[in-house]
Amino acid sequence: MEANDLKHPLFRVLTFRDGQQVIAEDVKTEVAARTRFASAVDLCKTRDDAHGHHVELHAGSEVLERWSSAEA
Repeated sequence: MEANDLKHPLFRVLTFRDGQQVIAEDVKTEVAARTRFASAVDLCKTRDDAHGHHVELHAGSEVLERWSSAEA
């Protein structure tokens, strides 16, 4: 699923399940990106299944933050 409405996104939140990307969200501001990152992490934490979950926050090509269910 793609949630891309921006032509030149500054920030991107990527959500993975079992190593495969399932959601990519382009976000215009850092505040909005960090909010979406936190929401994605919270959603992954509610999943009670045998799948691995991973969320990344990017600014351009730089990874600002990373969360993995294996670390939780």
